Amino acid sequence: MNALIRPILFAALFLMAPAMAAASPSIVERSTGVKFAQEITIEGTTYECLGAGVRKVLFFKAYALTFCLEAAKSRQLVSSYVTKAHPKLRGEDLVEALEDDASFFTALENAPANKLVIMRLVRNISKDKISSAFRDSLSGVLPKEKVDKLIATIPGDAKDGQKILIYSKGDELVIDIGGEAKRLEDAMIAQKLWRVWLGSDAVSSSLKESIAARAAIAQSLRSIEE
Repeated sequence: MNALIRPILFAALFLMAPAMAAASPSIVERSTGVKFAQEITIEGTTYECLGAGVRKVLFFKAYALTFCLEAAKSRQLVSSYVTKAHPKLRGEDLVEALEDDASFFTALENAPANKLVIMRLVRNISKDKISSAFRDSLSGVLPKEKVDKLIATIPGDAKDGQKILIYSKGDELVIDIGGEAKRLEDAMIAQKLWRVWLGSDAVSSSLKESIAARAAIAQSLRSIEE
């Protein structure tokens, strides 16, 4: 994130945070205006969404997205990591440290909790393009046969405005495009898929920036309350 913009954005978010929390806020992806609920329940599991970003292809915005963790575990996991890894940092210093901390995002990726990514399309994307994006992102993470297995679950094309849900339930992964869901049982895929959005070559740097900022705000508010 631009070094001049970050302090202003953090200060604004920090000042708004208590009021937003009281109002059961949405998380807004700034560049598209797409809103995501901070909490969402799917098939009996409640997820807490940790930040929002945008996926761009060349100069075009493809989709806004949010990454979420099982709510029963997410706050303790994030708070525990930040407290241990960056005990003396607050505010902008903490945001910057978390943005650059690959281990923080690895901890989220490997968290012993169900995970969810929600995408809101802002343009039409064909099944072939979705498949190609997964191949590019996962070629260094999963064996080819695992990538092929994952791609086989993609139901079809995705349309502008449509919502895609990708979520894990233990070793099961569900891909739901516009209400048409397919499932696969594969522990390796259910564990490593999240690297697409959280890894060192993540497809959305703005998502990681948002997660870092929101984690820093939450930690700062906790320190005030204590």
